[in-house]
Amino acid sequence: MTSSPGTHLIRNASGLSVRLSPLGAALVEVLVPDREGRFADVLCHAKDQRYAGVTVGRVANRICRARFALEGEVYELTRNEGEHHLHGGGEQSLEKLVWDAEPSDSSVTFEVRSPDGADGYPGSLDVRVTYALAESDELVIRYHATTDRPTPVNLTNHAYWNLGGAVEEHELALHAAQCVPTDDDLIPTGAIQSVEGTALDFTSPRRLGSDPFDHTFVLEPGAPAATLSHGATGRRMEVFTTQPALQLFATRQALCLEVQGFPDAVNHPQYPSVVLQPGEQYVQETTHRFDAY
Repeated sequence: MTSSPGTHLIRNASGLSVRLSPLGAALVEVLVPDREGRFADVLCHAKDQRYAGVTVGRVANRICRARFALEGEVYELTRNEGEHHLHGGGEQSLEKLVWDAEPSDSSVTFEVRSPDGADGYPGSLDVRVTYALAESDELVIRYHATTDRPTPVNLTNHAYWNLGGAVEEHELALHAAQCVPTDDDLIPTGAIQSVEGTALDFTSPRRLGSDPFDHTFVLEPGAPAATLSHGATGRRMEVFTTQPALQLFATRQALCLEVQGFPDAVNHPQYPSVVLQPGEQYVQETTHRFDAY
């Protein structure tokens, strides 16, 4: 494999195409048609969007006070969100690295090594992310990682999606009857609560409206994690994942559907563990299925 600053393009027979960058193993363009067959990029690229399209980690979302204890040792991480740690931290976080790329006609595989001590994390971490575009109009993202020391791993893609027009015109459904409550710094309290009767209830499809969102939802298996649709264009995107949670982050221009492990799980033993042990393999998969109605 060779490092390259250039982008890589994959497409399928129906015309869908995906452009990818080795910097951050990132999505940079996803062209899909509307109901009239007109193609447009459904990624948003506003200048104020942090982490747009990149693979974030080692640990996505927040870690309280940028510290955690593991097997009797306390680890101090880079503080990049006030007193806290967000999306892997500082200059050695995965989104800042140029990954090795191996392209093919229908997929691109990116690989990178995060060294022992990167932004405070223990152990070397070898990470592989594969983007594959299927003839069924599905974009599949496969994550794989191994380590030589126990270390937390929680990877996701941070794409900002806009299927057409204003965000408040989009309709969203989440297969999630529960959410993770947080404090004023968006750090989980350790609880899990029902969304019923709250502004976070997306169990039935509804418009996003103009309210901002930055909340974690607990996903239920057996159905799409999320279905995002835009009536004016007819574009629709379904998200399937092996991950247990989804972070909905919505701005005026776009929204993120970040499937991942629970935030701050390293400090909440009641949440599913995100610790990877030597000899184990971190394996997760997320599929984005596109169509028009």
